[in-house]
Amino acid sequence: MTTSWKQPALLVALALCAYLVPISTNGAWILLAPVAAICSYLAGRHVASLAHGLLAFGVGLLAAAVTLVFSASVSLLTFALNILTGVVLFALLPWWIGRGRRNSSLFRAQERRYVVVQAALRERARITEAMHDQLGHDLALLALQAGGLQISLDKGTPAHEQASKIRSQADEAIEHLHQIIGVLHEAGEQAPLEPAGMDLDRLVEQTRSKGMDIRFTRLGSPPATGGARLLHQVAQEALTNAAKYAPHAAVDMVLDARSNPSILRISNPLTGEVPTTRSGATGLASLRTALEAQGGSLRVNQSGKRFELIAMIAQPKHGDSEPAREQPVKRRSRLAIILLPILAMVVIATGLLLLQNATYRATALHPTDFQDLTTGMTHDEVDQIVHAKGLDEPLPVIDEPTPPAEAQCRYYAARTGVLDLGSEMFRLCFTADSLVSADHLYPTR
Repeated sequence: MTTSWKQPALLVALALCAYLVPISTNGAWILLAPVAAICSYLAGRHVASLAHGLLAFGVGLLAAAVTLVFSASVSLLTFALNILTGVVLFALLPWWIGRGRRNSSLFRAQERRYVVVQAALRERARITEAMHDQLGHDLALLALQAGGLQISLDKGTPAHEQASKIRSQADEAIEHLHQIIGVLHEAGEQAPLEPAGMDLDRLVEQTRSKGMDIRFTRLGSPPATGGARLLHQVAQEALTNAAKYAPHAAVDMVLDARSNPSILRISNPLTGEVPTTRSGATGLASLRTALEAQGGSLRVNQSGKRFELIAMIAQPKHGDSEPAREQPVKRRSRLAIILLPILAMVVIATGLLLLQNATYRATALHPTDFQDLTTGMTHDEVDQIVHAKGLDEPLPVIDEPTPPAEAQCRYYAARTGVLDLGSEMFRLCFTADSLVSADHLYPTR
């Protein structure tokens, strides 16, 4: 079956199911029910349009109603019950489950594509922030060296002006880098990747070689791998800020790794203007997010002309793994897709059963009670056996012989129980106060 006519064929099958189920007899249901359920499920599974599926149902039910009117093969009550039970159970419910399976499959495919795209974006953001950390640090050291060169030269000389331009351009490059990272930064993203092969000692030595005065004290053993990564990020960000806002000032850095969490204190005097918060700055915010995600914290103290950064870096315990990423939430669970139509079917079936029970009590006469009736009985004697009120006229499908002359007749459904949906009827005719006729009527063939 090709894709071009697969959906139209399934829609035709769905319409046939909605047509045949209501007008079928009890015997035909044995074969029709499983076929209708399978065809309806396949239609729901493969037909994309909800409107087309509902239209196929409507056409099938309309054709069944027209067939009933012209053929009178089943009663109106039987037709209504078949629609609300047989159609719901063997056509509508399988079709709905098929659509649920289709939507679930499509959603999982979209979810997989979304996860792939998000993973690529996260990796891109992590690499971008890693470049930001390294380039920002290098540019800050470049600005620091240009500032040292500027101080060593006489003011007004071409060399002094050139050094001043280099310092200014380095500062502008750092600002542009912060703005770019602010645009690319994803809220809630963890801290960036650390530069390959870089540890804290190497970072300190590299920064010292560019002219920064760093007084570094380490207490205790170096942190484990997970803590070392965060430690490197905190130190790099703090030294970058110190090179920018306090050039030529000594930086005090103390790492106390004797307990868990480790504590890193970095402080320096502010020799220039007090830095203001930038709307696009992400360095300290990213550090705070990364530290809190690992159970640590970040605190910044700025009193007078001194800036201090205190980071508490929690060491992962043995056997702990990285925090699991939050899984995307599905719009609708598979269980809800199945339970919703089942619940609707149960409610409809319960209502129909109650309606059928009320109809049975008001119009039905059991064949055993009918056999107890004999002509000549009075109304009171008949009422002791027949408790239903009956109908004034027979069903349209009944083939009724001519009633006795001047007799008043009542009609009763010949039912053995509430679930008996047969079309046969009993006719009781009275003349004056006497039962003159008790007939068993059958539907036309």
